[in-house]
Amino acid sequence: MKKILLFLIALALFSGCSLKNAFKKDILYEKTLKYTQRGEIVNSLETKALIDAIYLNPLYPKKFNNQTFLIGVYNDFNNTLINNEFNLSLNNTKPIKISKNIPSFIPYKFYPFYNSWMKYYLVEFNTTAKPYVLTYKSKHWGEVNLTF
Repeated sequence: MKKILLFLIALALFSGCSLKNAFKKDILYEKTLKYTQRGEIVNSLETKALIDAIYLNPLYPKKFNNQTFLIGVYNDFNNTLINNEFNLSLNNTKPIKISKNIPSFIPYKFYPFYNSWMKYYLVEFNTTAKPYVLTYKSKHWGEVNLTF
């Protein structure tokens, strides 16, 4: 009986239990991580806003004509990207397009830092000089700058 139990334990250990996939590289995840930044606006030790930005042009080189970012935002105002309290700019220029419709070829729910409580937007800007400084600014609580 002990031999059978020992054999079953050894069999389970050597079968791998899908460990083969645990060490595979996820190229998309690693590449996305390289072009992802996170920032927060804090006032009096209280987080007023969080922003995640993913620079999409290097990830999808032939898909976008303008500088395009996937922006995830959470704020305690009304949890939208642009409102009376917060605004977004790239090198001091306003977005030319903001859309809640994210194309199906962008699997953003698998990207680094994805949070289900954030709202995500596809944001396009006219091309400006590098480096790209994305600024999320509050009228009352400060700003955060993300440089790509």
